[in-house]
Amino acid sequence: MDDVNVIVVSSVRPENSMAAAVTLHRHLVNRRGIRLYVFPAEHHELAGGSVSSKIVPRLMRTSARYWANDMDYLMHTTLPLEKRLPAPPTSARTVVLTLAYRSGCWVAQRYAKRHGLPLAVRFDDWWPDIALVHAPVRKHLERRFLDLHRSADLSLCISEGMLKALGPHRNARVILPIPDAEPIRPSKCKDPSSEFRVGYSGNMFDYSDMLADLAQLALKQRDVRIEFRGRPRWPQALVHEMRHRHLLHDFEPEPGFDDWLGSFDAYLVVMFFDAAQRRRTETCFATKLVDYSRAGRPVVIWAPESSAVVQWAKKSKAALCVTDPDARALLDALAGLKRDRALQLELGARVRRAYETEFSPVGLQQQFMEGLNSVI
Repeated sequence: MDDVNVIVVSSVRPENSMAAAVTLHRHLVNRRGIRLYVFPAEHHELAGGSVSSKIVPRLMRTSARYWANDMDYLMHTTLPLEKRLPAPPTSARTVVLTLAYRSGCWVAQRYAKRHGLPLAVRFDDWWPDIALVHAPVRKHLERRFLDLHRSADLSLCISEGMLKALGPHRNARVILPIPDAEPIRPSKCKDPSSEFRVGYSGNMFDYSDMLADLAQLALKQRDVRIEFRGRPRWPQALVHEMRHRHLLHDFEPEPGFDDWLGSFDAYLVVMFFDAAQRRRTETCFATKLVDYSRAGRPVVIWAPESSAVVQWAKKSKAALCVTDPDARALLDALAGLKRDRALQLELGARVRRAYETEFSPVGLQQQFMEGLNSVI
């Protein structure tokens, strides 16, 4: 069978960086059966030199960012930016792929329609609840977001919760985030009487407040040590102390990153407890959860009962869940896990089994290719 031409028109590109970009990278880059094209999708890229392409991005970094984001959304949904993109390959085996995040997806939608190509849309986050826009624009954005799902030839949903929230579709598939194909080789477990080391790597910007509370309490603990990798919005004094104690590291993966990741006794996944973020937690599935599964060590999920990750854990019994928003409850659970070696082994075996089955990189890539071929 000939290769599939995948044209990515998206604000988030296939890059080995973080979250959704990593998912796209793992599905698309250097993959047998895929010929990849990445086209620009943002107004400032496609209308370079215009006044608006210079002013709007600057305003997004100021107190006028809500007005700037309103303008950005309206420009991407009204201006014929798709006409500035290159023509697609002539092969019939061609599909346009986008991520329903920021504004590039609207350009992708019109580009696919203009050239009579099937459109595949990946839904990883509930973007209307994230966008920094005014309420009237947010309502319009949510309608467009749902219409993007309905009009797509292929809707790729990150979780069952996402599919349920988006509604019925003739060709929707739940495809979980794909982990790295290389397992983590964990270091040997230390003496049970030593510190219980817990690792967190990922989004520290959105979760800054809850992680700051946790970090401050964990500093007073002797039996549990939590290390973070990311860029938090923490008070400078806390950042300084955490770095001084080698508990906070830069986000950028570096040589030895997998060795660092493999040095922990357990891993932490967090989700919002804020009621205003409920839909996001119910629809999103943490990419870090599938990445942690590569180590075959216990995963601890600190999130509300209704979140997609907790629902998965309850069903699979492959993670320890703490659904109390109080950081002290999480630290108590970690201390209890440290004392329970049998539970550690059981959770490690279960999450390793998840990596070999539902999180299998081979299986998830096969599902992704089957999805693409279904619309060609």
